[in-house]
Amino acid sequence: MAYSDMRSWRLATGGLLGCVLASWLLSGPVASAADFAALRSAADAGDLAAARDLGSALLWGSEELDQDTEAAITLLSRAAEAGDAKAQLILGQAYLWGVPVPKDLAEADRLLSAAATQGNVDAQRVLGQNLIGGWGFERDVERGLPMLEAAAATNDARAQVALGKFYLYGKPLGKDRAKALSLFEAAAQSGNGEGLAAYGEDVMWGERGWKEAQAYLERAGMLGDSRAWSILAEGAMWGYLGPESRGKFDGYADRARAAGETRIAVLESKRSTWGISMRASGPKTLATLGEAADQGNLDALRELISLQRDGNHYNIRKDPAGARAVLDAHLEMLSETEQAQFLQSIEVATHKMTRDFPRLSREIRAMPGGVTKAFATELHKANPNMAFYMLQEDMKASGLYRGKLDGLAGPMTLKGVKKLCDALPDEENCGDRVLDRDLIAKLLAR
Repeated sequence: MAYSDMRSWRLATGGLLGCVLASWLLSGPVASAADFAALRSAADAGDLAAARDLGSALLWGSEELDQDTEAAITLLSRAAEAGDAKAQLILGQAYLWGVPVPKDLAEADRLLSAAATQGNVDAQRVLGQNLIGGWGFERDVERGLPMLEAAAATNDARAQVALGKFYLYGKPLGKDRAKALSLFEAAAQSGNGEGLAAYGEDVMWGERGWKEAQAYLERAGMLGDSRAWSILAEGAMWGYLGPESRGKFDGYADRARAAGETRIAVLESKRSTWGISMRASGPKTLATLGEAADQGNLDALRELISLQRDGNHYNIRKDPAGARAVLDAHLEMLSETEQAQFLQSIEVATHKMTRDFPRLSREIRAMPGGVTKAFATELHKANPNMAFYMLQEDMKASGLYRGKLDGLAGPMTLKGVKKLCDALPDEENCGDRVLDRDLIAKLLAR
């Protein structure tokens, strides 16, 4: 799924409590109980805009307003069925993402299509992007591309960036870097540097010219894309920014920190782990991550738990008990789902015997939230054999594997993995990637 759109939608609905919720309310932002009472009265009197805005607020709730999903759906549906495009957009995305209501892709398609037909640019972008990408909906480029192009033609920067990324990466549209850059430059004219950051990152990691990459990423950073500074810092750390690359790390890291990029703590830990511009030190790595986690850095916490759970076969020993202690000390920073996932990954890391795999597999598959790609990645890091065991189960159930369920990546297993990979949209070089962690995680989460 297009995570950035999901996040933006969540902010646009759940964040309405601090914004102007209803244009009809001339007093400004709706925040107090009295404001919501007035909004409710207007909705009860048949004001569709009030019904939409109150429904949006109830969808998530706040300190001022208790969440009431059932009432929210009733109000939003009333406005949506009366033709309110904004209500159609909000409700359609709720059904698309499956939060905070059960996922209903048919209803999501119906509502988003209705809003898009009315010319709602957000609906055109969301529906078009997800149809092209095959995220949530079954891929339909023929239907989705005109929608996304229509949104981009209105100078909607997010649509321009989304369309540009499809052309930049060439999946599923044909790769066209010139067209991608043109769209990114158009978005930049509106103050959106996300596309330039994506383009610069692609140039940098593809080693197509470090000066060009640096220039695009710096422009993106100056436009407010904070991630660009983090990308530059990482590129500098690994030597991708010219002869003096590593000397540029501190400057970019400082700018990234100032912009609120928490991943810099993880990059700092990698420098101390591998001795990049300093003496290698496993204890220093753990201390760096621990200090950042104690200060509320979620990226550092995740890295610390994983690193202590698995070790690095160099200067940090495997310590599942230590990982559990770190997890227990920072539970408030993680959602209940992520707490359970990390706890299960630690359990998996401590059980290497094949006889334990059936039980572990049942526990994992029964977990709320299912096996996401991020969770599958942690499982593979913690115990690759367990990950392959679960794939073997999946392949045996679909007739792609007839061997033993042993968690070993033997010829029959790898042949089945290649077949699974070949069936995925946009995957390339499957024969060379059958042991790739990213692919294994994607297959487990499909």
